Parts: sequence; C-alpha cells; structure tokens
Amino acid sequence: MAQDRYTLNYRAAEVQQVLEWVKSGQSGCLIGLRGAGKSNFLRFLLHQAVRQHYLGPDTADFSFVHVDLLALSEPAEWAVYELILNHLLNHLQRSGPAEHAQELGTLQLEVIQTRDILIAQRAFERGVELIYHRPAQRLVFLFDEFGTIFGRLGPALFRHLRAVRDAHKDQLCYIVVVANDLADLRNDLAEVEHFYRLVSRNVCGLGPYNEADTRQMIRFLAVQHAISLNEEAETVLTNLSGGHAGLLKDILSLLRNVLPENNEAVKPARVLEKLTPSLLEAQVVQDECRKVWASLSQNEQAALPVLLAGQPVDPPTLQRLKRKGLVRQGISEILFFSPVFANFVRQQRPSARQGVIISRSPRLVQLEGRQIKGLSSSEFELLTYLYDHRDRICTKDELIQNIYPQEHHRTEGDMDDGRLQKLISRLRQKIGAGSEQPSYIVTVRGEGYRFVEPGET
Repeated sequence: MAQDRYTLNYRAAEVQQVLEWVKSGQSGCLIGLRGAGKSNFLRFLLHQAVRQHYLGPDTADFSFVHVDLLALSEPAEWAVYELILNHLLNHLQRSGPAEHAQELGTLQLEVIQTRDILIAQRAFERGVELIYHRPAQRLVFLFDEFGTIFGRLGPALFRHLRAVRDAHKDQLCYIVVVANDLADLRNDLAEVEHFYRLVSRNVCGLGPYNEADTRQMIRFLAVQHAISLNEEAETVLTNLSGGHAGLLKDILSLLRNVLPENNEAVKPARVLEKLTPSLLEAQVVQDECRKVWASLSQNEQAALPVLLAGQPVDPPTLQRLKRKGLVRQGISEILFFSPVFANFVRQQRPSARQGVIISRSPRLVQLEGRQIKGLSSSEFELLTYLYDHRDRICTKDELIQNIYPQEHHRTEGDMDDGRLQKLISRLRQKIGAGSEQPSYIVTVRGEGYRFVEPGET
C-alpha cells in the first residue's frame, strides 16, 4: 500500500506554533537547520487539509502566499517586489475576481519593464489591497530563504515591508525562514530595526524530525527505494540520522545499494549496524554533515567540539544550538542529535592559520582572526563581491553595476566612479587596510580592483 509522505500530525508542535502567530495577526521567524526540510515545511502549510485541521472554520479567511526567494531574477529590490507580485497574481488567478488578476498582471509587467523602485513599491501595495476583496480576508506571506535578501539588500526594502504591514495591521503578517539568526546576517541592524523587531518577536526552531515524524519519513522513503524495513531497522535508522532529513535520505540510499533486490529475508538492522563504521566516512554523509557545519556561525562551530568534550559553553550559544536541534539536554550531559554528526564534529580541527572567512549566511567577515563588524550594506556587498571573484580583476563599472544596481540602471552606466572610490576607502579603513599598504583590496591601475590575501602576489 502506498505510504503518505506527511500526516496531519507532521511537525505538529511547529505547525501549531506558526499558525498561532498567524491567527493572532503576528509575524515571526523560523530558524531552520540546513537540510532539515524548511521548504517542505512551508509547502506543508499550504495544504488545505492542514489549514482546515489547525484553523478550523476560519480557514477561508486566510490567504497564504509562498515566496521562494531563491527564484529571484537578480539580487535587486525591484526583483523582490516582482517575485512577490508574481505569486500574488497566481493566487488571484486561482481565487480572486478576474478583473483584480488582470490589473495586477498589468502592474507586474510595468515593474519588469521599468525596474523602477517606486513603481514596484506602489504595485506591491496595490497587490496587497487587491487580495482583500472580502472584509475578513487576511494575508500571510511565507518567505523562504529570507537570508538571501536580508543580508544583502538595502534597508529601504525592509522599511517598506514594515510600512505595508503597519497599514494593514492584523490583516497582514510575514513568516520568514532563515538558516541563522537574523541579527547575524546584517552589521547595520539598526537601519532595519523596525522590520527586525516585527519578525523576531516570535521565533521557532526547525530542527530534525521527532521520532514519530522520522519513522513516518522512513516508511515513505523505504517505499520509494523499494526496501522492506522492520521496526528494528527503523529504530537504527532513527538513531543514526537523528531525524535529520538529509542524513536520513543519504543513509537509506547507501542501504539500498548494499541490500539485494528481494530483501525480505535480510535483516536491514543488522546490515545497518555493520555499515555504521563505513557510513561515518561515506562521502555523501560527510557532505551532508559539512553543509550543516558550514551553515553555523563561528561561535556555534567553536562550541560543538567543546560540548563533545563534555565542557560547558556560553548560554546564548548553547541556546541557539538547542533551538536548531543540534543538541539537547540529557540527564547529566549535552547530547548530539546524531552520532553521525557527532563523529563529523570530532574530526574537525581548528586551522593553524585563521585566514579569511567571508560569508553571507551567516553574515561574517573575519580577517586573520579579527572579526570585522560595523560594515554598511554597501561595504559588505563590495567586500563580498571582490572576495567571490578573487581569482580575477573586477572592473569599476562591474562593481558599480553590482553594488548600486538601481542607480546604475537609471544612469545607464554613466555613474561617477568617485562614489566607488570613497566606498573602497572607507572599507579599507574598517578592515585595517590603509592606503599605504592596501592589503586585501588592491588597485590595479587602469583596470579595477582585486581581492588579495596577505602573502599573495
């Protein structure tokens, strides 16, 4: 018999939490562990049966709009509005008056053609208004991969999102999904404080599955892989994966490769136990653990080996690790969610040379062991772009186009590069690279700029 992927009780605690926010007209933030199924969770919320189960007779009053920000056409403010408008249009085409959908389609086309921020803002405002064709209508935006824009775009976008929400009060709310705390993604948090306070008021962790959800997922995947598993094998898989969706899929795939096609007489639990040493070193499993590790902040990475050694860490970092589901409190010690991931952490060794670490999520700039804070959005974007393209020289026009995309579009490439030079000067001062010894950011006369680590030529 076919096995359903999710039941109505899937992630019941998290669903209940989020929909309580929604019913109260409040916004919130989901902080999800990498590979834990954040996008699947949002798609689960879109099912009519799920909303009916949790919202009851009020279900019809709520419109949920899922916006996957990985689908942005380009990392620009106008593109965010265009993507939102596209999803609002899809919603209206399914459930709104035809004339509303036609009007919104015209507005979306104008945004695409002009790329003008003011036009995009007004189109978004109108799109929200068109949703409210019934007095009791309430709109919920589910922003997936929100970290891709929160740590990269200017503060005007987030101030406007907050303003639109304030104009509609309890009728509009935002649920944003990120891999790390929003406060870690921006150095200029004060410039987006009003939006930050709106969504950080309510925070819910989205870590590995609980045992019931893990077993449900195992049964679903076993059918997909044509594997016959008994309860004992399910228990072994649950313990090894710790309920992490990515690890669970990888381990099941490895198991499928070693079991004979007709495995009813084989005891998969015994096979898994024998496989455990090799599972710990399997490339796909190591890669999955590495993705989780890379998504953590520097403090979180530093804390995990300490916890593994049975030593205490600072309470805020421990709280973050617990919220992500990486660790939990045992009777007398801190326990890791999975022995597979614990083994990966055990293999991590601190680098002898601190080197350069620049990342968007979590937002971090570390140069030779010095953590650089206080960078503006433009300074951070410039440094990140140069670092991402450190294998070549970046021209002035290229940098202007990527750091100031809206202004570059309006001026058709004629923007004075004096502003760029001032930005580079400020950035050099903040990262400790003066004009006399401009390490990290090197001027290539007549061509542009290049990121160079100390010791390179």
